[in-house]
Amino acid sequence: MSKSWVSYEDQVTLLEQRGMRIDDAEAAAVFLSKVSYYRLSGYFRHWQQDPQLGDNRFTEGASFDALCALYDAEQKIVATCDDLLHKLEVLLRTRFAHAYGQIVGVSGTFARGKGFTQSPKSGQERVEEHSLRDLDRSKEAFITHYRDEIKQGHVYKPEAYARMPIWVAVEAFSFGSLSRLIQASGQSGVLDQVADSLSTSRKLLPSQVRSFVYLRNRIAHCAQLWNHFVLDVPGLQPKKTRNVQQSHRSFTDHSIYKILVALDDVASRSGLRSEWLQQVVEPILNDHPLLARGIATPCKFGEMPKDLLRSA
Repeated sequence: MSKSWVSYEDQVTLLEQRGMRIDDAEAAAVFLSKVSYYRLSGYFRHWQQDPQLGDNRFTEGASFDALCALYDAEQKIVATCDDLLHKLEVLLRTRFAHAYGQIVGVSGTFARGKGFTQSPKSGQERVEEHSLRDLDRSKEAFITHYRDEIKQGHVYKPEAYARMPIWVAVEAFSFGSLSRLIQASGQSGVLDQVADSLSTSRKLLPSQVRSFVYLRNRIAHCAQLWNHFVLDVPGLQPKKTRNVQQSHRSFTDHSIYKILVALDDVASRSGLRSEWLQQVVEPILNDHPLLARGIATPCKFGEMPKDLLRSA
């Protein structure tokens, strides 16, 4: 079925026709001009009758103001996560390069895959290939300074990076590539040294870093966090889980909140930021119970308590 262009004002009218309470139509149109109707539809559906079957009418109590408050509160979580993730990513780059340079080698060894455990599966891509593609794409002066014009076709060969120190290369790696290298450096001892420098567990750190990459990517692409089921779940010490559940709130395994707990744990252990969860995240969630429910215990359509939706 083809779609038609709809003005912001007509989008407001459509929401009203479907049963959503809108106290200020002009303000609602302005909000929709900043945050698209389609983006908000991921939130709308929890107040709708049966969107999966095309029934987009809203249930009693659905309020545009409440939805805007939910969205704005989520953006506060996004902002504080983005700030801490930025600092942690820089810290991980620093600690990994320092450990790898000391244990494995300073220049060029990373490009040959030295110090990384490769997959035993036949035909599987080598671990360092991700980081080499990052370097190949880079036009940063600090990369081109150390990159030699040694190519096979249009692709730089590993030998092109023979002069490049690991602390230079790591600054061009994506967070995802860095995560893969950290995970693959267990046998060389690099992972142990990185984990020790952060006062955390080498067993848990790889899954935690993967989850940080996952969260950072969702934030970078402006994706919804509320009622999202996480795919890359971080590991946690049972004691940390118990303490948070006793002090703050319960959370499910595939929740965004579990990543926030892991983020708080690594930030605290490394000395990067103490009591971030308690002092920054929890006040936001306590002010917005509906947001807290979807962050800590995400729900599918029809599972969110109706009294919580009505009271939002």
